[in-house]
Amino acid sequence: MTFLEILKMNDKPQIENEISRRFAKNMEFFHQTSPRLFDTLKAPASEYNLLFDEKGLNIINLKSRQLTYPCVEDQHQMVAICEDIARSPVSNPKWKIHTNHIYLDKMDISKLPITGDACNSFIDLLHKHGGIKEYYLSRSFLPTTTIFGLLGGLFLEFIRERGVFFHSLLIFEENIDMFRISCYFVDYEELFKNTSPKSCYIFVKDLVDKFFIRNFFVQKKITNNFLRLELKIYSSPKIDAVQKVIEEEYASNARGWGSFEDEMIGIENTFKNIPFKSLKNPVLKIPQRVNAPICVVGNGASLDGLLPFIKSNQNKMIIFSCGTALKPLRAYGVVPDFQIEIERIDYLLDVLKDAPLGNIPLLCGNMVNPSVLDLAKEAYIFMRGGSASGYLYGSKSVMEYSAPFVGNAGFALACQLGSEVLMCGLDCGYIEGLGKHASSSFYGDEEFVLPPGAVVVRGNFDKNVYSDSIFLLSMHQISLAIKTFIPKMALNLGEGAYIEGARPTRAQEFNLAKINKKKIIKQIKSYFVKNFKEIFTDQREDLYTGELSSFKDELIEIFRTPIKTKRELFALIDRVNLLCVKKSSTSPFVGILFEGSLAHMCQSLMIACLHLPNDTIGMFYEDAKLAIWEALDKMMFKYRLQALMQPA
Repeated sequence: MTFLEILKMNDKPQIENEISRRFAKNMEFFHQTSPRLFDTLKAPASEYNLLFDEKGLNIINLKSRQLTYPCVEDQHQMVAICEDIARSPVSNPKWKIHTNHIYLDKMDISKLPITGDACNSFIDLLHKHGGIKEYYLSRSFLPTTTIFGLLGGLFLEFIRERGVFFHSLLIFEENIDMFRISCYFVDYEELFKNTSPKSCYIFVKDLVDKFFIRNFFVQKKITNNFLRLELKIYSSPKIDAVQKVIEEEYASNARGWGSFEDEMIGIENTFKNIPFKSLKNPVLKIPQRVNAPICVVGNGASLDGLLPFIKSNQNKMIIFSCGTALKPLRAYGVVPDFQIEIERIDYLLDVLKDAPLGNIPLLCGNMVNPSVLDLAKEAYIFMRGGSASGYLYGSKSVMEYSAPFVGNAGFALACQLGSEVLMCGLDCGYIEGLGKHASSSFYGDEEFVLPPGAVVVRGNFDKNVYSDSIFLLSMHQISLAIKTFIPKMALNLGEGAYIEGARPTRAQEFNLAKINKKKIIKQIKSYFVKNFKEIFTDQREDLYTGELSSFKDELIEIFRTPIKTKRELFALIDRVNLLCVKKSSTSPFVGILFEGSLAHMCQSLMIACLHLPNDTIGMFYEDAKLAIWEALDKMMFKYRLQALMQPA
């Protein structure tokens, strides 16, 4: 007999016995798994408590004596309301479904010939296998689910007792009394069993650390990136704040995936910029700090208001101009000390000619378009972390946290080279009423336009600021750079987003001391050397071809797993993602080279399967996996061909 059936019998002694049994079982479970929560739950209720009288079940406010659920015709409505909330969550209007603004559209195969061809083939297969416009999920399987506030949690137990399996589940309950009441109803031990391993996150009272929310999405990066089912029964300042954090992390998870095709452009450029075992331009070795502040200048809208500060202090700090910030700086009469570039694009040469670059030394990532190096009077190279090409010759001299934007690269360099870091125009978002970039930049006049999926974020000062997935990723990378490299001070002077770890500071609030600028610039340049063996001490003679081949075989072996249902497909995609993450951690070149395209292919496969009209997907999967295997073979062949062209 289910709990709902017991409740509907209105047998008070039986109900009392059942809820007492469940509470005792939960207390034992939390005693073993979360002793701190167990100790908190032992305390007596102070604000809310369970009410069970002749009218049925309800929750009562101990101070005001108000009931949480209404009472109609002398009957408490808690059971009826929770039964309604629990009914068909995917199609229930009380629940909301998020998609991260991702749709199953065909990719441009002129830009992504291998990745796009595989992803597009899944759309074609849908026609063969009778795909439908809507999404279909089995009644016994729910995708990523986030619940804000339990109000006793009775609805959650009704869902669980129907045999529903949660792919991943995150619960936030701000009130310890409300969570204690849920322990009379929800069988938490069984709830954890009905959720994928290590994928049931429960927060009571506070979030503690945003890291856990980030980890919730990252640990299932692909399957947690698309459908997200959300229930928010009521609002409060704390619940609204937690919901905002989850929205930010959910959006941030969607960007920075990359693709094999993009990585190969970087690798081909790196082979040209840094020929195997020889150097045309000096490359950054592990740097030391100079005794001077470095001002990192991005092309955000707030740069306009900071140009006077930069100009008046240009002799008291080293100026790193990042990407298209160069033109507004030059137009205002500021000559940067270094121009930072990471772009692989062909038109970068024209952008720098237009700025103009002039005699400014170029400090660029290894994957930059080779034509740019020929333009510069002086060119210096650093190995940019986050892209496969940065690890082509090993990982000891790589500049981490240099993605996704050129501003991230400039900031990471400044964090390791300067005593202090000043941030100007690194807005990491959209400032209300302003364009995206500085007014006199390469992009011309712009209006304030928010992209789909933009969320409100904390501003550095008093402006309203919005951010999207790529800017949120950039913010996170800057914060990690500060935490990892620990400069003496990081000051954010811009009007854009608040950056964790950087102090919001107005330009008029401090003064800079004089520095011997010529000597410090010479010192920075001395950290770049032209001895290949001195820099790349852990290079692979076969340029990773052997390890890549083995990695490809591991992936194919996972895809051999028989798949019959959508739940099984979600689990398989998580296995692929986990293998890629582990490989990217232990051998970044190998992992990153394949990881982005595999993520896109798995996501497209997952979305395509959701458009099948039932839960039996075995035949579709058998056809689809062949397209992935073919893509892996093509990627392996293309890289091996490029590696074989390099001199021994």
